Amino acid sequence: MLYPDFNELIQLEKKSARLNITSGKKSVAASSGDYASPFRGQGLEFHEVREYRFGDDIRSIDWRVTARTDKPYVKVFTEERERTVIICIDANAAMRFGTRGTFKSVQAARAAALLGWHANGSKDRVGCIVFGDVSEGIQFFAPTRSRSALWQTLKLLSGTTTGVHDGPVEQEVALEYLERVAPTRTLIILISDFQNATEAMERRLGNLRRTRDVVLIAINDPADREIPAMETVIFEDNAGNKVMLDTDDRIGREVYLRQWHENRTQLENIATRRNIGVIDLHTNTDVYADLSLGLRRLNIGKFGR
Repeated sequence: MLYPDFNELIQLEKKSARLNITSGKKSVAASSGDYASPFRGQGLEFHEVREYRFGDDIRSIDWRVTARTDKPYVKVFTEERERTVIICIDANAAMRFGTRGTFKSVQAARAAALLGWHANGSKDRVGCIVFGDVSEGIQFFAPTRSRSALWQTLKLLSGTTTGVHDGPVEQEVALEYLERVAPTRTLIILISDFQNATEAMERRLGNLRRTRDVVLIAINDPADREIPAMETVIFEDNAGNKVMLDTDDRIGREVYLRQWHENRTQLENIATRRNIGVIDLHTNTDVYADLSLGLRRLNIGKFGR
């Protein structure tokens, strides 16, 4: 199946209701100084400053206002009722690849559906960006409390988009777009195969991490790292450069594996430096199980109840 089945993506709403990806901690934004859980539960947001009352927690004292007025004042917080979640999906031609199970594009759409439906069911504002082989290279569906943005995104991902946009759109282009449209404290979920982790991508991620939460979901196929022996194969990268590889040659396969490890190490280093979590999904395993395992490894919650 080259393209996701729209009905299947809609039906994943029922399964998403069993997800539990919240935590008791508020945020992983750089300002908080605590990498804990971007999939946070309802937290607290600033409401007002008022005079200190007997029994107030002294840790909430606003020392600047207190010093200015010579009277103790405290910060008052209210329960945060909603957040904004933007799911960013790579729809480049390279995502229409898979040697076992299904295609990367299909797993990416399933992951987007599960996370999107869960956020929608949690009363969050959900928006989506699809970049790559789509009209104008980027399609943005603004965050809304309704299902419209997610519905339109899943419909787009399920359609035939081959050749709609001339040439690939790199992750950093989508990330730059997110800098302009994603509100402060937004949770951004970027879904891609990350076959080309670049310095430009890291700079954009760094900019976003100053005021937003970010999670990377990497879609992997077994042939990304270990190519089977199948005579001579021609590969083409996102820039259109072609490379001929004799897959029957042991040295050639070793070079291929080494290049994968180098890129993967680069991605992991970027995530570490920018304090970003990475979740791995695979074309030949269940997307729900992979998400569950990834969340547990990041210690940001668990699936199921």
